[in-house]
Amino acid sequence: MESQTPALELTNVSTHFQTEAGLVKAVDQINFKVGHGETVCVVGESGCGKSVTAMSIMGLVQQPGVVSGTIKLDGKELSALPKGEMRKLRGNALAMIFQEPMSSLNPVLTIGEQLMEPLLEHQLISKKEAKKKALELIKMVGIGREQQIFRSFPHQMSGGMLQRIMIAIALSCDPKMLIADEPTTALDVTIQAQILDLLRSLKEEKKDVDAADYP
Repeated sequence: MESQTPALELTNVSTHFQTEAGLVKAVDQINFKVGHGETVCVVGESGCGKSVTAMSIMGLVQQPGVVSGTIKLDGKELSALPKGEMRKLRGNALAMIFQEPMSSLNPVLTIGEQLMEPLLEHQLISKKEAKKKALELIKMVGIGREQQIFRSFPHQMSGGMLQRIMIAIALSCDPKMLIADEPTTALDVTIQAQILDLLRSLKEEKKDVDAADYP
């Protein structure tokens, strides 16, 4: 029997920004649920609040933004968590694939260093174990040449490869919930299809592995 508690639940969530021109209601009273193993797409024109919704869930909205309403992950309310507790969840139980990987990745750190960072932050493992896991992640997202990619910097890679690295970073700590904020925006149609196929296949693999959690 599958868990009755949604993996993610938003109830009357609003994100407003107080500006010199007045109050901007970027997200206003949004409600939806995501079940375990389910994919939910939020669709709308540019500027309608899709990215702000994702940032609100992740707890990344900065002042003058104010988030209200209830956001729950596996029944646990996120909106009331202290910053330290939210930081522990972010990148661990809750992860996000950001838009534009070239601007999201750190240009002065190697791909390997950026893959290892969340592993060392959230999991009690050594640098040697983190490197091994990072190489496995590079292979998992279908890039190949793991050792070479591990030592590479973002500017040495194509847009499609960087997007795969962003997916690998997001999946590194085996999150319960993965949010993808337009992960194919800057890619050509062929690479877009490849990235979407990769996300689908990874979701199915994760679903099969987690099936035992809901006997």
